[in-house]
Order: sequence, then C-alpha cells, then structure tokens
Amino acid sequence: MKIDIISGFLGSGKTTLIKKLISEQLYKERVVVIENEYGEVGIDGSLLCENDIKVKELISGCICCSIANDFVESIDDILKEYNPDRLIIEPSGVAKLSKVVSLVRTRGTIGNKKINIQAVVVDIKNFDMYITNFGEFYTNQIVNARTVILSRTQNTSDQELTHVVMAIRKINPRCSIITTPWDRLSSQRILTVCEQRLEDLMRDSNQARKTLNVTHVIRDSRITTNSAAKDVFEVWSKEITDRFSIEQIKIILDKLKDERVVGLIIRAKGIIELDDDKWIQFDYIHDYININYIKAKDSRRVSVIGIDLNIPMIEELFSSHL
Repeated sequence: MKIDIISGFLGSGKTTLIKKLISEQLYKERVVVIENEYGEVGIDGSLLCENDIKVKELISGCICCSIANDFVESIDDILKEYNPDRLIIEPSGVAKLSKVVSLVRTRGTIGNKKINIQAVVVDIKNFDMYITNFGEFYTNQIVNARTVILSRTQNTSDQELTHVVMAIRKINPRCSIITTPWDRLSSQRILTVCEQRLEDLMRDSNQARKTLNVTHVIRDSRITTNSAAKDVFEVWSKEITDRFSIEQIKIILDKLKDERVVGLIIRAKGIIELDDDKWIQFDYIHDYININYIKAKDSRRVSVIGIDLNIPMIEELFSSHL
C-alpha cells in the first residue's frame, strides 16, 4: 500500500489538489482518503466523494494532537474494510506535518510501509503573512516536506515567485518545489515529481535544483513554540438552516474581512443552498473569495477558523438574512 500525505496550511488548496489528481483519473487502484477537518462539521469530504472515492472524515480536532487515537484507529479500520492500494492522508490545515508523519511511521499496522508522498501545498499569495503570524505551524510543514507544491502561481510575478522559492529553500534546502500553475500541469507530472526520491532528482541533472545561499529572516511569530492547534486557533462550524441569495452570500463573505468586527479569520468554507434551489460551495481566505455552483447536498454547513473570533457576530451573519 502506498501512503501519500498531502499537507498544507489553511486554505492553501490541499483538497483542490487531491480533487485534481482524482478527477483526471490518475489513480487506477483502490484509493481511500482520510480527510481531517478542524471543526464540528465536515465540508471537503462530501466534495471528494463526488468522484466515487472512499472518504473517511475525521472532524472536531487535529489528527496530530486531540484526535490522534481516532486517526490511528481509522487507519486500522480502513485497512481491514477496504484493503486499499493507496491511502491519501489530508491533515487539517493546522496540523504539524512532523507529528502526522511520526504517527504514521510508528503505527504497528503500517509502520513497515514507507511513506510514498510527503508533500505540502503552499499558497504563494499568503506566504509572508502566514510565516509572520503562524511561523511554528507553517515552517513545520515546509521543513518536513519532500515536495512543496506552490498554489495560485498563475498571476504571480517572477520577482514574487523567486522570493518565495528562495525563502522555502532557506527553510528546507532538500525539497523539490513545483512552481508551474496547476492548470498547465498534468496530475501525472505532479505525481512523478512527488514520488521521486531526492537521490533520483539529484542524478537527473534536468530536475536537480541547487540550494540557494540566501538570507531570509523569519520574523517573530504570533505563535509561541510548541503550541497546540487547540490553544491557538478558534473554530466555529455549524449546520445552516437558512437559505440565502447569491448576493447575500457575497455580502457575508465581504464582512468576514473586517477583523475589528469578526476577528482574524484565516479560513472559511461552506456548502450553502440558495433561495433559488441552487447549491454553492464557497472558499474564503483573507485576500481571496471563490464561489462555485455544485450538485445538491444532504446538508448545508459552514466552517470558520481564525484567532480572537467574535463567535456571536459570525453566527449572526450566517443565521439571518441581511
């Protein structure tokens, strides 16, 4: 069995990447996904299920700390029930990759199996902001990655791209870095790079990358050393009963930008039924909002993650028509 860990900070695009790998029919074997969401309701699992892939959702905590035992038990259950050829693990956006890897490696059932892919998705647009404010969680993922896959590079300047690549090299000089926009990159190519070992990359002069000798200072983080996700990040998640117009949803998402009113929202996502009987999925990070129409689901749900959240105000936004 191949074990693929695809990590990444909140809103980086982990689920989007996994959906791309699955939707392009890359996998011909039996695949199971463990989807960990840091909230009381799951959002991404139902979206992955659209591709006829078995998905095991773990919610209400982070698999590297508060629900580590549930994670380990889920792996055992999956092996017994499905006997998959490939297990894709998508940790929550606040998980420390080092702890996830340690849990997988020390598990008796699969401890003798090597991790096939150990990748982290990095949102190039929010790199500086996240490394400044959430340094410990953010750098832990990069340091422990074999492959860093940059997202949202399609409208990035050469200067911005070089800056982020050099900063990543300073943190982890041995990882391979994928910088090509995903819409110009096949899933097979992504998988090939992720599955190659460092020794193979270094033997292949066309893919070998030199370590860049640059100076990059990681600024003082708002997060103290050895913090647990539950001590830093707040989450509000709920099943939604109301239906909204698309205009109302846009107004709500715009209001999430106001830190003075709702707190610092790092990530929000949801599945909403509109008042015209259509369904949407939305993704929000502080500089990016995306809304897609989707097939009808069995429930409406929203999840918001951040720091110093004004929970009553957020709940009011999603429980009343504006």
